[in-house]
Order: sequence, then C-alpha cells, then structure tokens
Amino acid sequence: MADQTLIPPPPGPPPLLNEDQLLHLAQQGWLFLELPEALAQSTTDLLGRSAAYFDASEVEKNSLYPSKQGTEFGYYHVADEKEYITFRCRVHSNATSNASSPAQLATSLEASTAKAWHDAGLLLFRILCDIARASDLDLSVWDDILDGTLTIPDSRDEMTYTLMRLFRYFPSTGHAEEHTDLGLLTVCIGDGSGLQVLDRFNSSTSNSVWVDAPVGTRTATVLVGQTLRTLSARSMNAGAHRVVGNSQGRHSVVFALRHSTRHGIDFSLFGGEGRVPSTELWKTVQIGKVNINTAKEAREMQRQKLRLAGQEAEVVVNPQMGHG
Repeated sequence: MADQTLIPPPPGPPPLLNEDQLLHLAQQGWLFLELPEALAQSTTDLLGRSAAYFDASEVEKNSLYPSKQGTEFGYYHVADEKEYITFRCRVHSNATSNASSPAQLATSLEASTAKAWHDAGLLLFRILCDIARASDLDLSVWDDILDGTLTIPDSRDEMTYTLMRLFRYFPSTGHAEEHTDLGLLTVCIGDGSGLQVLDRFNSSTSNSVWVDAPVGTRTATVLVGQTLRTLSARSMNAGAHRVVGNSQGRHSVVFALRHSTRHGIDFSLFGGEGRVPSTELWKTVQIGKVNINTAKEAREMQRQKLRLAGQEAEVVVNPQMGHG
C-alpha cells in the first residue's frame, strides 16, 4: 500500500489493521493511523500539560526531573535542537492539594502521562496481536514480552525498558537526525509539522524520499522498532524517520513500547531457536547505534568509537541500557 490514506480503527475487538495496512507496516516500517477517541483525548491533554512544564524555568524543570541513566530518565536539553522529558515510572505521584505549585505541576503531568501511556499501550498491543495473527502465531507470544509494560510503573524498582517521552522542538533549528527506534513499536503524535518517514518504495541508495507525517492529535505515526524486526527474523523493516525544523517548532508525545525486563525471550515462539535473557536482546539491538537524543558532541564521540571499532554508525533512539 503505497499511499498514506488514514483509516480509522474499527469499533470492538481486534483485528485493528487490515491486510494492506499490515503489509505496509512490515515493508515500510511505518503506518499512519487515525487514533481511537480515548488516546486522542488523553494525548491532547498531555500536550497541554507538557507545554506548561516546558514553560517553567530550567532550574525548576531540572529539579523536578533530574536527568538519570544518560538520556533514559528525566529532563534533558539539547542546545539549539530540543528539550524533552522521559518517563519510565512515576516520580511525583503523592502531592497533596496543599503542595507547592511545582509539585502540583508534576503531579498533574504524571497523571496525564499515565492515562496516555495506558491508551497508547493498548493501541500498540492491539497491533502486535494483528501481527501475531498474520504470522500464524498464538497471541500468548506477547504475554512475557509485555509483562509490566502497558501501564506506567509506580516506582523505579518496577521499570521496564518501555518509556513515554515528551518533546519540545525549538522553532527553525529543532530537529532529529534520521534514525530507527530500538523497541517493538513506537507511536508518535505531534501538534506541529516536522516528523518525516522514509519511503522505502520510492527511495534509492542515492536518493532518499521522505513523507510528511500527519499533524494533530487525531492521527499518529506507528513505527516498527529494531526489537520487533529481530523477533520477526527481519521480515519486518524498522521504520526510518527524522524531524526537520519548521518556523513554529513542535511538541510531540512519543510512546515507545519495548520488551519487558522480567522474562527471558523465547525465540522458539516466533519460529526461531533458543531463549535469551532480556538484557542480551537489548544489547543486541543496540550494536552499531548512535543516540540521536544526546548532545551533538556526544553523538560525534559515539560515531568516532564506532569508526575505530570498524563499524558503520547507524543512528537510533537511546542506545543505552536501562523522538518524534
């Protein structure tokens, strides 16, 4: 399916995607999709809450959500490009009505994040079920892989690799280099232009053709990640995408559904062989990748290390253990 027609999800239980949409997702690595009403509403609310957070001072933003685990947790600022906050679990969930204004801001932001996380998780889980059916797999193949990922964890002890990230791209200079994501599926929803996906059908080695993603909270871009590509024995392509600058800037919500840390990955369920620890799969999908969400100088250092190791650098979101 070469066009980018937006098809609303049907009411009721799965299947959500038709055969043409599934084929397009597998071959291109991306799909434009009209959102269920619940996710459209929760995303609209979250974009408003995130704008209020980004309007706060740098001191307040850093104080509420200090950066941890590289770019994998908390607030991060990339000069001349973007600022963003990464949620892996709740941090400020117990503030009272008498709490200070910053604490109230964080609590309301996390409540909105939790709702959007749940709604986005259900959408991507439904798509994974469609992929399983189309591959003649039992839906139970996702039970261990998604354990603890579909709702925001209450504490750091319960975290998996899954995350929700809220971006503000700066006007004109805000951008993200071409990359693919690490996880199973990612859903990207933005209030401004800039997100583009690579058209594999019409691109060549000498000419890349980019397609503008839909804008607004009624539609989204769903992307295949490197983990799903690995589980599918590379029968599904990872969706290459980028963000280009525009004069208005861009706010976006990115939910990256990644595999659970609680169980090993049984490749025999997907027609392969062997069982590997979740950490080993995570390391495997990171090989040769550059983190496009870190500072420019850090990206260059990562590329230099890969060159010295004789590897060709490939940009990807967050190659660190535990944009859009």
